[in-house]
Amino acid sequence: MRLGKYNKKTVILWGITILSAGIGLSSCKDFLKEEMVSTITQDYFESEKGLDELVVANYNILRWKYGFMEGPFLFETGNDIVEPLDNSWATFSPAVWSSSGAAGEYANNLIGYYQTQLLGAYPIINDCNKAIEIITEKAPGKYASDQAYANQRLSELYFLRAYAYYLLVTQLGDVPFPLKSNNSLPDHFYLPKTSSAIIYTKLISDLRFAEQYLPTAAQTQRGRITRNAAAHFLSKLYLQRHQAAAFKSYRNADGTVDPTSPNAYQGLLYKGEGLVDLDSAIYYSSQVISSGISLAADYWDLFAIEKGDWSNEANSEIILQASYGNNLDNGRYGMRTNAAFTADYRNAAWNISSWTWSYGLLKGQGFLPSDWGYDVFTDKLNDSRFEKSFQLEYQSASFDNASQTDGPGLAYTDAKNASLTWLASEAEFFNTTIKPGYKRPSWDGRNAVVGQRKIGKADLGLVFLENTKETAIDINEALAQPYVLYPRWIKDAGKYYYRKTGADRYSGNAGLLLSRKVRPSSRKFIDPNRSTVDNHFGTRDVAIFRLAETFLIRAEAYGRKGDYAKAIADINILRNRAAYKTGENRAEVLARLYPGSELLGLNERIYPYATTGGSMDKIRVDATYWDGSSTKSKAEQYPPEANTELKRFIHFIYNEYSREFNTEQVLYEGIHHAGIQLERMLYHAQLASSRIGGWSKSDNPSGVNGQDGNGKGTFTATHTFKPFPQSFISMLTDKDGVLLDETARRAYQNPGY
Repeated sequence: MRLGKYNKKTVILWGITILSAGIGLSSCKDFLKEEMVSTITQDYFESEKGLDELVVANYNILRWKYGFMEGPFLFETGNDIVEPLDNSWATFSPAVWSSSGAAGEYANNLIGYYQTQLLGAYPIINDCNKAIEIITEKAPGKYASDQAYANQRLSELYFLRAYAYYLLVTQLGDVPFPLKSNNSLPDHFYLPKTSSAIIYTKLISDLRFAEQYLPTAAQTQRGRITRNAAAHFLSKLYLQRHQAAAFKSYRNADGTVDPTSPNAYQGLLYKGEGLVDLDSAIYYSSQVISSGISLAADYWDLFAIEKGDWSNEANSEIILQASYGNNLDNGRYGMRTNAAFTADYRNAAWNISSWTWSYGLLKGQGFLPSDWGYDVFTDKLNDSRFEKSFQLEYQSASFDNASQTDGPGLAYTDAKNASLTWLASEAEFFNTTIKPGYKRPSWDGRNAVVGQRKIGKADLGLVFLENTKETAIDINEALAQPYVLYPRWIKDAGKYYYRKTGADRYSGNAGLLLSRKVRPSSRKFIDPNRSTVDNHFGTRDVAIFRLAETFLIRAEAYGRKGDYAKAIADINILRNRAAYKTGENRAEVLARLYPGSELLGLNERIYPYATTGGSMDKIRVDATYWDGSSTKSKAEQYPPEANTELKRFIHFIYNEYSREFNTEQVLYEGIHHAGIQLERMLYHAQLASSRIGGWSKSDNPSGVNGQDGNGKGTFTATHTFKPFPQSFISMLTDKDGVLLDETARRAYQNPGY
């Protein structure tokens, strides 16, 4: 069962009445659908039907990250594994990262204050407050006669309000904290901030109530909040409160933060503390883990989707999801995550002439992984999450507009085929060195012929090799592949080149501040069910909470208590799922070209590249992964600040988050609340970092744009939090209705802006 359709009706922001939503509930592929209708009176929501609709309307907050492009801009920018393709965002340009720049505008969209329309967190918070008041004070119909029903709906509202505040605190720190609704435009905007400690105390209290009265997944419609969702959320909040407890000294006695302090950002991270926060995190995460749900058997099961088939969305591992439907049936801006993390893979040189259903769509400025986003997979050959997360290979393809289907691309003998042609040196290398062991069925054993097209029907067209300078592939071997290979590093006559473009045989640059739209992109959100092949509105549900995170929350809590054995056991449950199983096929490029592939068994290196014996023994975690001296520990590339066993363990946990949740808008929350965002960004995120000499230097630096080994950005502690938007601060008043003066506005603004 899925949350059904709703009609747009009345939403309120603190005191501004605008259009909101009421929804009915139905089953299967009936989705939350927005339809504008005439405004109705507040009395409607005091009826049982109207109140039911108001409760479900507030589920909109669960979709905020994924329906607006602001979601990935706020919750992916600022982690060390993903880069915005917009250079100003990626380098943290002051033109963007200011209260009047795009970062402030996107924070504005989250807050929900606009000049002409009110959408976002505070309108939902106000509607939640309204619904809570109606349930507790007026209790219409079934809300009076059925206490269990009333408690369940109240619990949903507590959860949704908590989630809205969680998004705000994560981005902005201390924020206004209204718990009462308003129905009319206020005379002034006196909106003092409340400390995160007070906010977290209330959120935890509300969620503890909710956890008692929410149903299990089997007892409610899919898409509705369950007991497991509340327990998972509680474990997360308890852990985050503990993570920042050490920062208490950076708060003033009155709970405020000194904006001139270099540790102001740590003060804003402080959320209070409880005596048993770690034990509480373990208790609630254990409840979820022992509730009868299970991890997906195969990591790819979570993301696999076919035309007309959304069955992956019902996987037991998904604890809470943002529910969507077809295209514009998804609220004002639809579901657009599917178009945010895609590469531009279209090129006749690769025998891929257009967008396809199978490979998705890039719309506007999107996001692709940083080099560390790939290299955090320290064993790319044996951790299947690398291949299952990123599109390493593109098969030749064509899109037929008449039938609206993907085709296998043009035959290599087709006159219209414009893929690369074999040069003499390439053909000789291929025929003598590669062809004897190349058994791909589409290739059918043919020789490379000088002047003939390389790529035919169902052949590989574009392939990525994410190697290092130390493992750079020789240019002659790279050029002789029966497809266009994009290595990160190639070597030629003693020189090393970084991300040279491949369609024109490595004569151009494509790295860092130059064009970055061609590199392995996320496979997780590709949507073959969008209405047309070039339509960026998607149809997919997106997992907000998954059981894999519950295991990592518990593992971190165990580790922070010094019980590494239990932490390792939880981590290895995920590693066991991540390992290749006997008979599972690797991608061709992994089996043939990736560093270390020469150590695979002979049969594993021949099509179909089936795994022999499984790979769990290769990726099983033990305490040496964070001992600071072992090869495995060094491969994790811990920042220098991680100078103790516990600190390295914590960074390992978030390296594991990076491997498990890349592009899912989860990692940002983790490293942010753990207080390690700054050190990770400076150490790993080259475009954002100002660090000098931290990366391998190439022989094609292209001035300041290319790989000169230096950071390209301006990330500082200031960027740990977003700025309050200038338009928001400019409307604020004191309690007497007088607009804040410059001194008061500066005191209200987050430190550094």
